[in-house]
Amino acid sequence: MMSVTIRKGASGVFPRVITVKRNNRTYRYLAIVESYREGGKKKQRQVATLGNIDRYRPEEIMRLINKLRGFLFDDPLGTVKDLETQQVREYGVPYVVSIFWERLGLSEFISSQLSDRQVAIDVDLCTRVMVLSRLMAPRSKLGVSRWAERIYLPGLDGVRPGVHQYYRAMDYLLAMKEELEVHLYHQLTDLLNLELSMVFYDLTSSYFEGTACPLARYGYSRDRRPDRKQILLGLLVTEEGLPIAHEVYQGNTTDRETLPEAIARLKQRFQVKECIFVGDRGVMTRDNLEVLREAGFSYILGYHKRNRVVSDLLLERHHDLGSYLEMERGGLRYLEVPACEVEEDPSFPEEEKAPGVRYILCHNPERAEEDASSREKALQEAERELALLRDELLGSRKRPGRKLTQKAVMLKVARILGHGASKFFEVSYDGKQLMFSRKEDAIAREALRDGMFLIKTDCSLPPEQVVTAYKNLFGVERAMREIKDFLRLRPIYHYSADRVRAHVLICVLAYL
Repeated sequence: MMSVTIRKGASGVFPRVITVKRNNRTYRYLAIVESYREGGKKKQRQVATLGNIDRYRPEEIMRLINKLRGFLFDDPLGTVKDLETQQVREYGVPYVVSIFWERLGLSEFISSQLSDRQVAIDVDLCTRVMVLSRLMAPRSKLGVSRWAERIYLPGLDGVRPGVHQYYRAMDYLLAMKEELEVHLYHQLTDLLNLELSMVFYDLTSSYFEGTACPLARYGYSRDRRPDRKQILLGLLVTEEGLPIAHEVYQGNTTDRETLPEAIARLKQRFQVKECIFVGDRGVMTRDNLEVLREAGFSYILGYHKRNRVVSDLLLERHHDLGSYLEMERGGLRYLEVPACEVEEDPSFPEEEKAPGVRYILCHNPERAEEDASSREKALQEAERELALLRDELLGSRKRPGRKLTQKAVMLKVARILGHGASKFFEVSYDGKQLMFSRKEDAIAREALRDGMFLIKTDCSLPPEQVVTAYKNLFGVERAMREIKDFLRLRPIYHYSADRVRAHVLICVLAYL
């Protein structure tokens, strides 16, 4: 027994599925059917059979459709070839940033801060666009106003903020900086279950192309541009590397001047009761130690290998690296040494004798190799220059002009050895011949310093945790590099102190 079902279609040629039931099974066949009239009556006939449609894969059906559409002179649906790109907007990074933006409650926070003011611009939108610009295409605020057309944000539909609106948004944002940092701190502690038991502090400088900003001053340049005025940036980050607070200072501010304010921020604004402060020796003075004590904070400080406290005697006593313990990660070695073996720091001598003060001597093998390699290259370069001068004095190299005097020769030697190499060479000149040789004992003493640094602390953490904490300080330095290099803190296009501070705030938000 066989039954056939034919579905009705429109006039003309069209596809039709013919269902056939056979032996309690249903088969579906794809047919091409033509509708026509004969003798005033409407009839249909099958002009082609395309087989069992259930055996076709979807891509095969689509390929068949596209082949048939190829015979059309004017396809009403169009094809990909008919499309013309008018504009492309970047969507990915703005989408991800917007998710974090909302999770940190930034839109709601900015709105609440401005609720009692009549603000004619969308501060939240302008701030988000400026942060996105730092992450995707750092540029001036005038450049941001043009670049915003290339990204997709729902708030930008039909809206194009002008450069003056970005400037005004910066002013509003700076006015809420302290509240914003507190808000972000609480959001981060809630979202990531953070406990601020340790805080890291470091500073960096950034120079100006211009000279009009009142914050710009000549000072110690970490960019090696002492010829340019600069600003100083202090950054507090968590153990995980998340920025929680920052401050912008005049370029001639010393590192140690900034510490009391940083401690006050932790104590007052973030209600931190107990904390270990991690930083470099350069920020610490007797007064700053007292500030830490009054706040109830401990400290972990690092001394550079050439600091007076890291004496030759200390290094000679503990030159055997076999007595050091090795950390589980990174290969760094450490050894806690008695406080009595460490020379007093002239900045706060009485502190060295205080109970609970500890010293940990550390050796970084990777840095040791770099130190040794750098020193050897410097020595070889000095020897090459000295050999050229010796040959010149012997007459093997022709030199126009009068013969060099003994004083002139020694001045040239001083210039050749002027970058720290003089202590590694014995040099003499008798008026005829220049003689030089390496001071192997001095080189050997210097080699003891390769990869070495000293940590001082008054906390009760085990030595390995103290060393790990100080190593994490490099995370702050990495943050500084991110802000200055990837986020392009410089060049700074603003001149007023508040606009410069707002610019830095946007860079720190982008880093977060």
